[in-house]
Amino acid sequence: MSKERILAAAKAVLDRDGLLGLTVRKVTDEAGLSPMAMYRHFADKGALLDALMDDGLAAWEGLARAIRASQPIEWLIALSEAYLDFALKEPHRFDAAFFLPAPQARQYPDDFVAGRSPVMAMALVRVDEARARGELGAAPALDVALAFSALVQGLVSMYRANRFSSERQFRMLYRTQVRHCLDGFAQHSTGRPR
Repeated sequence: MSKERILAAAKAVLDRDGLLGLTVRKVTDEAGLSPMAMYRHFADKGALLDALMDDGLAAWEGLARAIRASQPIEWLIALSEAYLDFALKEPHRFDAAFFLPAPQARQYPDDFVAGRSPVMAMALVRVDEARARGELGAAPALDVALAFSALVQGLVSMYRANRFSSERQFRMLYRTQVRHCLDGFAQHSTGRPR
């Protein structure tokens, strides 16, 4: 039994049953082995959760690296769109990346400052570029990126909890709030919106 097969089984359980249904018993049943056999490849359930989180984060990183916008603000807006698409098209993989209680989950601010999040590192570069161009205010790049991340994650969570009347309404409000967030940081610098 390979580690990859167990991880594939865990992803299948996650896709089928969501975070709340992810148990070692279900994973090992899906993989066709005893619960104890899994521990030859994963020290404990936490190690399996870390592997699922890493898989989700790798998928997220791939989406971020595919963004081709050349202007920093355009890139940040495209990142928010990629995040939205990831959340809605691959909800369980998204959950693994951002909501799984994995022992090695990224911790703010230390892990982000240390570069443990490649996507956050890309975002910080774009924020710094936008600041250098006078498009964002003087707030520290990490503060801007955290506010931006919290906004999009919060809006996605609200949508998935049925707090909007339609997907169309949600997408419109999501895009508007992303723009307001960026405009707010720009206005903070100049005293007027971009």
